[in-house]
Amino acid sequence: MRQYLPRWFLRALGTPGTAALQRFRSIVDDVRSVQPEISGVPDDELRAWAATAGQGSVVDDRRSLVRVLAAAREVCSRALGIEPYDEQLLGCAAMIHGYVIEMDTGEGKTIVGALAAAAHSLSGRRVHVLSVNDYLAERDANWMGPIYELLGIRVAWVGQRTSKTCRKLSYAADVVYAPVSEVGYDVLRDGFAHSVSEQVGPTFDVGIVDEADAVMIDEAISPLVLAGEGDNIDADFYSATSLVELLQPGEHFVVDADRSAVSLTELGTDLLEDHFGGVNLYDTENIDLLTRINLALHARALIHRDVDYLVENGALRLINTSRGRISHMHRWPDGLHAAIEAKEGLTVTAPGIVLDSLTIQDLLLRYDLLVGMSGTVLAVADELQEFYSTASGRIEPHKERIRVDEPIRVFFTNADKEDDILDEITKRHARGQPVLVGTQSVAESEHLATELCAEGVFAQVLNARNSAEEAEIVSHAGQYGSVTISTQMSGRGTDIKLGGPDESDRDRVVALGGLAVISTSLYPSRRLDAQLLGRAGRQGDPGVSLRFVSLTDELIDAHVPGFMRRKLQHRGRKITSRELVDIVNSSQKIAEALRLERHRSTWHYNRAIAIQRQAVITNRLDLLHGADQMATRVRRTIPDHAENLITKLDWPGYKALVRTISLHIIDDAWTSHLAFLNDVREGINLRVLAGQDPVQEFHLIALREFDDFFDRLDQSVCELVASFDVDARADVIDQLGLRRPSATWTYMVPDNPLGTPDDRAARNVQRIARQIFKRD
Repeated sequence: MRQYLPRWFLRALGTPGTAALQRFRSIVDDVRSVQPEISGVPDDELRAWAATAGQGSVVDDRRSLVRVLAAAREVCSRALGIEPYDEQLLGCAAMIHGYVIEMDTGEGKTIVGALAAAAHSLSGRRVHVLSVNDYLAERDANWMGPIYELLGIRVAWVGQRTSKTCRKLSYAADVVYAPVSEVGYDVLRDGFAHSVSEQVGPTFDVGIVDEADAVMIDEAISPLVLAGEGDNIDADFYSATSLVELLQPGEHFVVDADRSAVSLTELGTDLLEDHFGGVNLYDTENIDLLTRINLALHARALIHRDVDYLVENGALRLINTSRGRISHMHRWPDGLHAAIEAKEGLTVTAPGIVLDSLTIQDLLLRYDLLVGMSGTVLAVADELQEFYSTASGRIEPHKERIRVDEPIRVFFTNADKEDDILDEITKRHARGQPVLVGTQSVAESEHLATELCAEGVFAQVLNARNSAEEAEIVSHAGQYGSVTISTQMSGRGTDIKLGGPDESDRDRVVALGGLAVISTSLYPSRRLDAQLLGRAGRQGDPGVSLRFVSLTDELIDAHVPGFMRRKLQHRGRKITSRELVDIVNSSQKIAEALRLERHRSTWHYNRAIAIQRQAVITNRLDLLHGADQMATRVRRTIPDHAENLITKLDWPGYKALVRTISLHIIDDAWTSHLAFLNDVREGINLRVLAGQDPVQEFHLIALREFDDFFDRLDQSVCELVASFDVDARADVIDQLGLRRPSATWTYMVPDNPLGTPDDRAARNVQRIARQIFKRD
């Protein structure tokens, strides 16, 4: 409906995504008027001028903002040889004032983010520029480094392989470039530190999020996980894998409509129970066995090699399908990772024990000012307002877009679609027009390259196997006669220039219509489609986009509405092209709606946990910086033992002992509390059967369980202090068997490793019913 209403009317209604960013145009005009004042001054004088200009608040003091932006613009010209244009300054001013902005691909968002970061830094604020991966964090910090250096601003970057010492130094810089997940891991690790010196201490002042829609929305509910060493897994997963290989799809197990869960049929359950001598798999004593079988079944039916993961050097390497890259330090949760290792015949690794977790969204909400930029923001403007209370708007491109977007082509079978794609690529390649093809998986990208090779067309492939070469591959995608096949293009961060990196063949490529971008199927989000198609038509260049879809594509098959499926079955190939497009678009919208619903559900459930986590963090910080109160309480509770310890250790030594034990106890208590809440969450949807609100009931349970958390903590500390034998001369951690975190990872399957909560609730009902049936 909103697409048919005039923008001014939507803005008057306060509709998200309609912010009037043109109101900052006068600031840009003032920047241009100040420019002559500083254009000829030496670098040292310009640096001093910028420092003086930044003494006021760039948000509240217009004069300071104008002068700081003028200095940053001049420095960008000197340091990089790039003079920011008005639209970039406009976007910078909007972000400084707290907006998330949409700017088309190729409009220079990296420079916009750097100018905004520099402006905030000059006014005395600490800035994190958050990216989606190490590559972009390192590249942008180094690329924009000369701007910061000329302005006297310290810049650093953090990545997965950055040492603890370097992390601490990096976070002390004025501007830090980092993947959002690494900042989250550092928060988690700092939360389990046993001394201030162990902490790296990221400061949450200003956060500027690159690829804002992907980070703030798509990955918002992905939990970052801190794990400790778990128990070893025996060969049971191999046995479960062998068993599920005997099961036939459709007969012994079924996959649900949206391919998020798989479950045994009655026939499949009977087969397995007979195999184990007639046991009831749903009896309490067999739940562990049933869980392993379900995990093995999930690994077989829903997680696919060369789509969701690779196997390299005897280990799983998980693929972030929304990024097209290997996801380092990622695992699947709840034993699923071990089940997939068993499926592939690899060494099964211990799952670890979850010590703490933090969603990306809760991490981002720590920043005093959170802004961002992306090529596709307006589509999620409602969600940015709902989840972050952040306004958003669009910056129109520097040059008018002239890209031609051809109508979507819908096919009944994948074979028909593939034939048309191959024909389109070969025809355009024969003319010399560069072609960029976006695929959904490693397997698809390599299959298409093989098919093209058979037609005499060599294609350069970019996927998770060679993502380290992405900058080189992407930069050459606009060359005359090139064919490039890639998995997800979102977050690749490299411009595609017509004619190649040096634009030597630009005129010839322009004459052919510019870059042709071909999408081999729809992504689960229209924004991801737009990210791919936006690679053509950069900054006023000519270009063309083409989209190909098959009704057998997983997205369509899983989400097509029932009435449309029935229409398709009834009318077959007589159905009109317009109706086919409606089916495809409706399926994609349903996939988007399901993602939003999962986001809302996880957000609501996590509110109680987030509040309780903050209480624990506050208490833990008090212990970390002192422990005087705890030491006194322990002394009052167990006076005889405490006095003996004080005599032998002295007061500082006794207090250090109490602090060490207390920190371990609070960490262990919080870990147990999270495990309890996870178990509650698994079955909470059964409350619907009693007419209760699952979210409300979950919060009540969480509050009741947490009510005496700190009283139990005090009691446990006293018990452990009382059991400590100072004469044993053993390290307190070894003597008391305390656990330290050993690894970090992030879960690849957010919130539903074994299906949605409703799916799990249904299986619980099935379990209860089956137990009753067995007894009868």
